[in-house]
Amino acid sequence: MTKLTIKQKSILQQNTVPNRCRSGGFSIIEVLITLLVFSVGLLGYASLQNRAQKAQLEVYQRVYALNLVDYIVDQIRSNPAAQGCYGLSGAEVGTGFSGSYSCSSYGTADTQAQVADAVNEWSDLLKGSGEVSGGSSVGGLLNARGCIVYDDVNETYTISVVWQGLVETVAPTTTCGNSSYGGAASKLRRAVTYVLQPPVLDS
Repeated sequence: MTKLTIKQKSILQQNTVPNRCRSGGFSIIEVLITLLVFSVGLLGYASLQNRAQKAQLEVYQRVYALNLVDYIVDQIRSNPAAQGCYGLSGAEVGTGFSGSYSCSSYGTADTQAQVADAVNEWSDLLKGSGEVSGGSSVGGLLNARGCIVYDDVNETYTISVVWQGLVETVAPTTTCGNSSYGGAASKLRRAVTYVLQPPVLDS
């Protein structure tokens, strides 16, 4: 009987090992599945980032709207002699308002001029004059409008700032801007409202 050398035995053992034991690495199917799972994860992350940016912008807009309400509230409080003159009688200032507000029903000529300056400044701020780029107003809210309703019975002001949001939600109950954002059922309309009762001056 012929004796096999050590080298021949090694070659013979290598030839008898099944191919499946010698194969290694990843198949093309495994690579494709990995890429698919990774792509779905990236798409989900991108969608989450987009929603987070919209939510952040919505919060910024609401804070800015509250600042605009605070501005006009301070103006009303600082001019009690012209109480009632700040009521806009159904007019909406801001986006779409191209005139100049004036009042001659309450107070003196000086206090009426103070009211006109404050309301017209408020209208400009609603249009974004707080930040200007290239000669255009770019600050503020999207399509913002302001309303002030004076109740002469209770001597209160209802101040509202409305603007256009980015995603649909429940429409606010205030009538301010209800015909400017697709009707009263518009789900893109946002609003903040404040009721002010200034002190009554003794005559």
